[in-house]
This record gives sequence, C-alpha cells and structure tokens, in this order.
Amino acid sequence: MFLKKFIYVNWGGIPNQEFEFGPVNLLSGGNGSGKTTAADALQTIMTAAHDTLFSYNPGQEETSQRGRSGKQMRTLESYVLGCDDGSYARPWVTDGYIAAVFHPTEGESAEPFTAVIGNRAFLETVGGQRQAKLDATLFMIAPNQQLTIGDFVRNYDDGKHVVPITEIYSLLEKQLGKRAIEKYDTKKPYLARFYAALRGINGRVTDREAMNAAKAFSGFMAYKPNKKGIHHFVAQEVLEKKDLGEAIRSVSGLMKNVHAMEEDARKLKESIDILAHAQLQGRVYVERWIEWQEHSYVHAKASFFDEQTRYLNEKQKQKSIGNELVETEREISINEGRLRDVQLVVDELNAKRLGVPALRDKDHYEQAVIENNARLKQLQGPVYSQDAQLRSNAQAAEAVLKYLSKSSMALDLIGFGQSSVKKSLKQVAASNGKELPDMTYLFNADWVDGSQSEQLLDDVVKLQQYHELLVNTLRSREINESGSSLRDGVASLLDRQANQKSAFQKQAERKQTEIDSLETKQANYPPYVVVALQAIRKECPNADARVLCDYVDVMDPEWQSAIEGYIGGARFSIIVEAEFEAKAITIVRSLSGKNNRARVIQGTKAQKDYQKLRQNLPKNSLVHVMEFSHKTAEYYVAASYGTVERVEDADTLRHTRRGISSGGMGSGNYSMYRCDIPDSELVFGQGARERALLAKRNELDDLWGQVQSSSDSAIETRLLLDAIDGIRYVQIGDLVQTSVEAQRALKSAEIKLEQLDLTEFDGLEKELHAAEAKRAELNGLQKTSIKRSGGLQNKIEAVDKNIKLIADRKEATLSQADEKEEVLHKILPSWPSYPLEDRLRYCDESAKTANRAHLENLLEENKNDLRKMIGHLELAVREHNTRCQANDGIMFQRDYDTDISVKMFSRICLLIQELDNIHNRLKNNILVEKHDKLIELKVTFNTAFVTNLCHSIYQAINDGIRVLDDLNDELQNHRFGADQETYRFGSEWVPEFREYWQFFKEIIDQPQLGDGVSLDELDLSKKSARVRADLMSMLLDEDEQKAMRELERISDYRNYRKYEIYKKPKDKADIPLSQYGTGSGGQSETPFYIIRSAAVTSAFRFKEGNSHLRMVLVDEAFSRMDESRSKEVINYLTDQLGLQLVFVMPSSKSGPFLELVNNQFVFAKCPSASGGGELKTQVHVDRQQFNQDKVKALWENHKTSIHQQASLDFMEEFVE
Repeated sequence: MFLKKFIYVNWGGIPNQEFEFGPVNLLSGGNGSGKTTAADALQTIMTAAHDTLFSYNPGQEETSQRGRSGKQMRTLESYVLGCDDGSYARPWVTDGYIAAVFHPTEGESAEPFTAVIGNRAFLETVGGQRQAKLDATLFMIAPNQQLTIGDFVRNYDDGKHVVPITEIYSLLEKQLGKRAIEKYDTKKPYLARFYAALRGINGRVTDREAMNAAKAFSGFMAYKPNKKGIHHFVAQEVLEKKDLGEAIRSVSGLMKNVHAMEEDARKLKESIDILAHAQLQGRVYVERWIEWQEHSYVHAKASFFDEQTRYLNEKQKQKSIGNELVETEREISINEGRLRDVQLVVDELNAKRLGVPALRDKDHYEQAVIENNARLKQLQGPVYSQDAQLRSNAQAAEAVLKYLSKSSMALDLIGFGQSSVKKSLKQVAASNGKELPDMTYLFNADWVDGSQSEQLLDDVVKLQQYHELLVNTLRSREINESGSSLRDGVASLLDRQANQKSAFQKQAERKQTEIDSLETKQANYPPYVVVALQAIRKECPNADARVLCDYVDVMDPEWQSAIEGYIGGARFSIIVEAEFEAKAITIVRSLSGKNNRARVIQGTKAQKDYQKLRQNLPKNSLVHVMEFSHKTAEYYVAASYGTVERVEDADTLRHTRRGISSGGMGSGNYSMYRCDIPDSELVFGQGARERALLAKRNELDDLWGQVQSSSDSAIETRLLLDAIDGIRYVQIGDLVQTSVEAQRALKSAEIKLEQLDLTEFDGLEKELHAAEAKRAELNGLQKTSIKRSGGLQNKIEAVDKNIKLIADRKEATLSQADEKEEVLHKILPSWPSYPLEDRLRYCDESAKTANRAHLENLLEENKNDLRKMIGHLELAVREHNTRCQANDGIMFQRDYDTDISVKMFSRICLLIQELDNIHNRLKNNILVEKHDKLIELKVTFNTAFVTNLCHSIYQAINDGIRVLDDLNDELQNHRFGADQETYRFGSEWVPEFREYWQFFKEIIDQPQLGDGVSLDELDLSKKSARVRADLMSMLLDEDEQKAMRELERISDYRNYRKYEIYKKPKDKADIPLSQYGTGSGGQSETPFYIIRSAAVTSAFRFKEGNSHLRMVLVDEAFSRMDESRSKEVINYLTDQLGLQLVFVMPSSKSGPFLELVNNQFVFAKCPSASGGGELKTQVHVDRQQFNQDKVKALWENHKTSIHQQASLDFMEEFVE
C-alpha cells in the first residue's frame, strides 16, 4: 500500500491543502521552513503519537520527546495551534485534522482507505507561562473511501470553516453511510485497525504487531549512531520483541495456585488423618466399653447360673429328704396296721379268755362301726370336694356363657354357636346361685334320715349327669368336623392371639429401634445391608465402607418421595474405596442366604461416565434438586439417574424416556409405573429422616394399639380357657351312694351291738401274753420311726429355709443380669451395627463356663483402660479443634464422674458420628474436589508452561534465527559502494541461555507430558532438572518483582544468542561491524538503512499475504553518505524492495537526487503582515513533478561540464 494523498488542516504553519505523493518523494526547503513539520504529521498518522513510538523532528539528535538538554520539544497540541518560536498561529481553541489516503499497488488485493486523526487544542496560561494543551482526540478509519480536504473544510453561511471534531464523525457518517466510518477513542485500537487495513485485513491485528510495525516505521525515519553496540541494535531494532510477560505471570500464577492447592491438600490430609485418629480412638473406646458391658453381663449371668445350680442342688436335696420322709411315714402306716392286727389278736384272746361266745359278734359289729365311721370320714373330704366342684362348674359355665354373649365370631367358628352347647352350659350354670343339696346330712349322725339321704342321692345323680354331659361336650373331639374339641379350639385361638401379640410386639420393638436410630440421625438399613457392611468392615477395615443414602439429600420436599421411589433399593448401595470394590463384592457374594443381595458401587467407573455426561444433563434432571456430601455418591447418582427428568404430569411423562412426576409416577424402559414410597421409608437427607421419624412414631403408636388389642383379646380368651378348664368331671353320685350305704351299715351294726347279750368268758393267758409282747415290740419300732420322721421334718425345714435364701440370691442375680442385658439393649440405638442377638447368645453360652474371679479382674482392667482411652480421645478431639476450620470444631468435654456411663457412651457414639461426618466431607467431598481441581490445574499449568512458555520461547528462538536467515537471503544479492560490499547477520549461543534452550527442547520432546504426567514427574537430564528447579523456584518466589525480572530476561528469546552484523567487501574477509572503527560516517550509515529496511520489511509482514505497507519516511536523509552511496541506498529501497520513499532534505543538498525523485515539495517561509494569529510569517508549499529522464540527462550534462571545468583548472596550475 502506497501513500496516495495526505491532507493537512490546521497543522503547524502548513497551509490547509492536500499533498499528492508518488513513488519517490522529497520534502525540501530551507531551515525552519516546515518540511519536518509535514513529515511529523505523517509520523503521527503512522504512530498515533503513541508514547515510546514517535519522536517529532527525529533528524535532530539532540532533541527527544522528553525535552532533554533544555530544549523545548514539539508536541501534537503545539502543532495544532501552529507554534513557532513561542508564538502561535492559532492561539484559540482550534480543531485540526491530518488524514492519509492509502492505495494498493499492482498485485495487492487490499482496498483503498483513509486514516484520520482529529485534535482539539487550546492555550493555557499559568503564572505568565503559556502552554498548549490537548482537549480531545479523534481517530477514524474510512474503509474503501478516499477523503478530500473538502470533507474537513466546508462552506458555511459565513464562509469556509474547519468542521468541528464534535461534528465530523456524524457528518461523514451521514455523507458516506453508517458503516463507512470507523471511530476509535484510544490509540491502540486505532493502530491495530490501521495496520490491519494496510494488510487488507477486515478486522484488527494484535496490539503487539501494530506497535512493532509503528515502532519500525518511526525507527527508520532518522539515522542515529549506535552507541550500545551491534548486538543491542540487532536484538532491539531488527528482531521483534515478543511480550511473554502475561504468559509468565499466568504460568507463575498457575504454579502458585498449584503449590497453594497442594499445600491446602496436604493440610487437609493432615486434618483427615487427625480425624481418622480421633475416630479410631472413639471406636476403640466404644468397642472396649461394649466388651466391658458384655463381660459385666457374663459375670452377672454366671452368678445367676451359679445360684441356679445351688438352688437345683438344694431342691434335689429337698426331694431326697422328702422321699425318705415319705418312706418313713409309710413304715409308720404299716406299723399302725400291724399294731391293729396284733390288737385284734389280743382282743380275741381276751374274749376267749373271758369265755364269752358272743364276743366275736360284738367285736364284729364294733369293727363294722369303726370301719363305717372311718369310711364315712374318708368319704367326707371327696364328697365335699366334689360338692365344691359342682359349684365351681356352675360358676365356670356361667362365665363361659358370659364370654359367649359377646358374640365372638372366632368362637362361633370353633363351635360354640351350636344350640346344644349353649343348652348344656345353661343347665349347669342354672344351679349357680340356687340351693344345691346339703351334703352335711350324710355325715351328721343327729341329722341322718333315710328318706332325706335317698332324695339327696337322686338329686346328686341328676346333677352329675348334667355336668358329665357338659364336660363331654367341651372336651369331646367328635363334636367338630376338624376333629378337635371345643376346649382345644379355644386353646388354639389363645395360641394364635399370643403369637399375634408377640409378632406385633416384635414389630413395635423393631420400630422403636428404627426410631432410636433416626433420633440419633442415623438411617435404617435393610438387614442384608447391615450384614454386608459388617462383613466388609471386618475383612477390609481400610475400605471405608459407607451407605449411599447417608450422603444424599433432596432439597425440594415435593420430589422427595418420587425420587427415592424411583431409585428404590439402590439407595442402600455400599460405597468403598476404589481399590477395594472388587474385594467388597466378592465378600458380599460369599454371604449366605438372603444376605448377599447388597450392591457395591463402581466408583471409578461412575466418575468417568459422569465426566462425560455432566455437560449434557437435562435442565430438569432430578440431580438438580439433590445435594451430595460424598463425591462418589454424586458420581453414581448423576451417572445412573442424571438423565431422569422431572415432569409436571402424566401426559408429559408418557413422552419422556426416563422421568418422574411429583405425584409419584415414573417412566423407564418404555413403561410407566408408580414410584412413590411412604414417609416412613424416606432416607435421603435429614428432612426426610424427620418425616420418616414422625411417620414411624405414628406407626409405632398403631403397633402398640394392636399389641394392646391383641393382649386384651388374649386375656379374655385365657379367662375363657381357664373357665372351661375349671369345668371338670364329677363323681359325687357314686360317692353319695357309697356314703348312704356306709350310713346303712353303720346304723345296722350299732343296732345289733345294742341287741347282744355278753357273759363272762375264759382267756388264754399264754397266748394273750405273747400277743401283748408282739404289740410292745411293734410299739417300739413305731416310736423309732416317728422319731426319725421328726428329724427328717427338721431337715426339710432347714433345706426349705436355705432354698428360700438361695432363691432370693438367684432372683437378685437374675435382676442384675436383666439390668446388664438392658444396658446391652441400650447399645443398639447409639451403635446400630451392634449384633445384639448374636452377642447375647454368645454371652449366655460363655456365662455357663465363665470363671467369675477372672472376670472380676478383667472388669477392673476394663474400667481402667476406658478411663485412659477417653483421655486419648479428648486429646485427639482437642488436636482436631486446634487445626480445623471454625465451623468444623467439636464440643467435647470429659466428665470424670461419668467417664464410663451409658450417657457418656451415647455421647461418644454421637461424637464418632460427628467426626465421621466431618471426615467424610473433607475426604470424600472437599479433598476429592481439590484433587480434581488440582489435576485440572496441573494439566492447565503443564499446558501453559509448555505452550505459553517453553513452546513460545523455543519457537521464538527459532523464529529469530529464521528472521535473520531470511534477511540474509535478501541481502546477499545486494552490493553497495566501490568495494561491492554485502552485509549479513550472524549469531552464536550465549552459554547461560543455551542450557535453558536445551531444557525447553527436552520438555517439548517429552511424549508423556499430555498423558496426565505432571512437570515435576518428568525424567529429565541433570542439567534440565536443575533448570526446572530454578524455574520452579522463580515461579514460586515471594519477591515477585525480582522473579519477574529474571523470568522476563529468560523468556526474551533475543537474549539467547549474541548477534553480529558482518560487512563483506568483494574478495575480502568478513568484517564484524562491532569491531569496525576505521570506516567513514557514510560507511557506518549505509548498513543502518540496509538493516533498518530489513527490519521494516519484517515488521510490515512482507512474507505474509499480498498487501502490505510499502512506504517509509526518512528525515535529514543520508546526511553522512556521499552521493553515490546515497543513490545506491535509495535504489535499494525503491527498486529492490519496492518501497515508496518520502525523505526530507535541505534544498542545498537535494540537487543530486532530483533525478530519482517523482515529486518534490518545496517549503518556504516568507514574511507576511497577515500571517495569522501571533505570527508574522507564512509558509508556502510548491509541489513539483519531475520528468526523471530529462532531469537525469540535465544532471549528467551538468556533471560533465563540472568535470571538464575542473580539469581545465587543474591544467592551468601547471601552465602557470
């Protein structure tokens, strides 16, 4: 792109006009005429007067934009106000414009455009000092537009005026179209768009590229001797700086973040280890406390068994003595019989001795009276007993009728509804409350009346028939088709009611256990899950087995039931550490019966699938109303159920592949179904557990109601069965008949005794003495037996007393064992994993063979150990509290009075749960998140370090070498001066930086870097490892400024090589310019332009695309070169490189170059009375276009005549 036209409006002293430019343009004139002012306008367009990029009046070495050496510097605002030697052409608020129209050259595809910079300046006076100030600046690009001066200076009603910068944009927009003008408020965006337009890009280039191009343009404007050396010149002026500061800061920040996160993770792991230690101390305390309580129970039970053994031994002793007593009583009874027989013999002999024949009849009748009296006496008890049974049967029958009146359907089904049964009951019950036959008539001699006895016998026989019929009705197995009696039916009903009561009671106890667990904020697991957990924890204690439901919460109660119902039994899936998953499912599979149904979550697999799925989860996924306190739980639920959508109604549900509605309906596998569950089964979250707790309490109330109802029914049935059992067979008829017969015999014997006539009889003395001796012997034996019986009675009394004492002790030990068992029952609510029934069975078996003395010693040891353990636990909790976050602190205060109480045990169980909750949140949630973030951060750091730093520096080094090689390729065919000299760049490694380069190369060549391997895990050479350590140290350095300075030095690829420029005259050795001190000023200026031009072509991206800026500006051009060398440089710039040249040169020096110039702008400052403002001068500009061929011919003729004249003058000296 060539500069086609430049527009000046209110710029310095230059009149408002347009300059048309050609390929080679010369700005000439006298000193101070304004030619550099015109050039500075062009520099302003090209650099936007950006700080560090521009330098007004660059041809003057002693001036700069910093105003050093006491000289006043030129400024943008001073140009707008037309400042000249402290006076101003426009000392008022002034708007000025400069505009450049660029046009493509042959072969370029870019469109022409106009760049415009507008400025408003004013003069500020402070304390007598006047200074130009800039009020506003406007930057514009007009793509595809070639503006003219008429766009900036327009005719108004009162004449021609400059358009105010506040109106120019809207006027141009109105004139050319809204999209025809691009407006920029700041310099960098303008430069980025400006240099993009020069390259034919419809957009912007990077700020860095634009700044480099502007810097290269302004740097080319004037030759300044190189005072810092060739290396500095090449590094700073030829090679483009690549700003990696942001990349370094990014990498440093990432490295510090990685380091900080690793430090946080380390501290977090320390906290987790402390929590694990505290949990271990708590679990050890719990296990030892439970062991202590079991030992206490075993001791109490063993004491009971010992007392029971003593009791049984005493009972056996009691039985043995009792048997001996019975045998003694039997002997006494036998002796009584023998004595009676002997007495009969004595009596008979006495009768014989007396010689009374009728004595035998008398003895017979007396014996009959004795026997019948004895018989009546023996019958009296059974008769009265049977009489009481009659009355009892009547009362029982009445009670049975009363129970039957309640119309129990169950009793009717048994058979009590039959009329015959009720009739029989009524016949028996009818006698209750009525006067029954009086049995006393049978045994009172004064009341005995034959007719009354016979009537009594008839009444009793009839009653016996009724009772026998009722007993047969109740106990006969033939009355029912089932083959069981009515009494058996009632007994079976009682058994069923007792079983039902027991079942309800067990359900209530289980429900109470569930309530106790919920009250301690623990979920109730299915039995098979409890068994699986115990097995896994036993076999793999480090697996950290947990249940999914404890770490999931549903935040919206509306969806709670549907979500849990949809997930179902999977809510109780078991989570273990990844490395134990295979082992855990193997353990579950090996369990017997129904206990092998538990699920083990594939945590690693779930995590991988979740990572793939999480970006594609539907917006109404059920996981969006769930929260998780365990990452594996989140991975599993999201991966398994993340695609399940929450929908409003059944109609929407029927179009949803996997979905749920809040009403408890679900869809999946192309079917819809009910998926809600009752509140009592909810387990996700504390809110759900509270709902479950309330529901279970209601269920418990219902169960206790059913227990009470079953108990009441069983009690009534028991009373009915007792009443039925109270109705027994009676034999009172036979007894009464026997009694009546005994009365008859007694009466007859008594009458006959009264009728006997007894006379004296002779006795047989000898036989009588023998019989009496026998009687005396038997009496002695009887006394001995009676005495032995008394001793046995005393022994029995002593044994009975001992049995009572042992029974009391046995009762006390049983009560103590029950108390200890109750303590074991209290473990379950606080420690649900405790296998109560199994341990009770084990303890009961152990108690049978336990050594109580050993147990007592063990119990004392347990107490001492527990007090030590609680001290260790307190220290562990205290250590946790000193390291944890404020909201993770745990309140735990040891109470020395209750260190080993049930209350302290429950508190420690809660403490373990608190520790576990924090441990789980830190380990399975926060640490997992940090680990994932750390991995991501390390990957990001690796990418940033390798890409942003290693690749960038390594590539920049190679690019720098390539740039110099490309420039050498361009320079090798161009020769300058009489020596036909050429120029080339050279470089060599700086040893310090070569190690860095080798490190970067080694890093880039690492194949495993993108496979999750971190930078510090790479296997590097010793030198590279040292460099890596140094870089990491700098990236982590607390002194950030110092570290950044060093890192910027390392990241600047230009520091890696030492640069040189070599001059090579034809057929001579290369001469390094850094050592070249014998050449003239022109000789040193020549390589400046050659090298600068190479830098310009690089900055203007000549090798990229087909459109580029091809214009350069030179101020005070070729001031130290001779004519020939200057023309060679101009030809190199214009002919070889195809650049448009605008150069500034005083008129006194411009003559030899006119043959090369297409356009000359001659500036002249002339006195003028109407110069404008405070000035008394006016600048005139004359544009001249040359016919180069004619100018060249005239110049050749002029050189020939000068040469001839010089020859003549030389010859004249010899003539003289």
